Amino acid sequence: MSIGAKIGNSIGHVLIRGTGLAAIGVTAYDAHVMGKLEADTYSRSNEAERLSLAAHDLTRLEQPSIVMGKVKKNIFDFHADNNLFMPIDSVIGYFKGFGASCINSVVPGLLGLGAFLGGKVSSKISAFGLMLYAGFKIAKSVLGIDNIDRINHPRI
Repeated sequence: MSIGAKIGNSIGHVLIRGTGLAAIGVTAYDAHVMGKLEADTYSRSNEAERLSLAAHDLTRLEQPSIVMGKVKKNIFDFHADNNLFMPIDSVIGYFKGFGASCINSVVPGLLGLGAFLGGKVSSKISAFGLMLYAGFKIAKSVLGIDNIDRINHPRI
């Protein structure tokens, strides 16, 4: 076997592994960003719901009482000033967003994993599948190939 064939084979091998590593990295980055966005949304919506319930409880008294009114006002103030639940809700929201993004991008993630960790034949097959998947996504999302007749016949 000549030296040129060995160099060409190793460059192809590095390109296949690099493609797989890039796909894993892009998938993980997207999942991380979606996790951060969902963490913020989830924690803020839960905080708003807690404050709404506390404000609703503040306006209701079963019988007129100055003491119970002040107790409910103190409970509402505690809920308004409390930051205990926000980090917990942020962690829950992060894992919800991260998991949902991983599930949505399972195909490119697994193809990238196959191209990066697979053997000679399986890494080539996975890299080829990743190339087809990327081409399909570019044709669909960027070039709008599936949107050919949506101007005249929009999907509702």
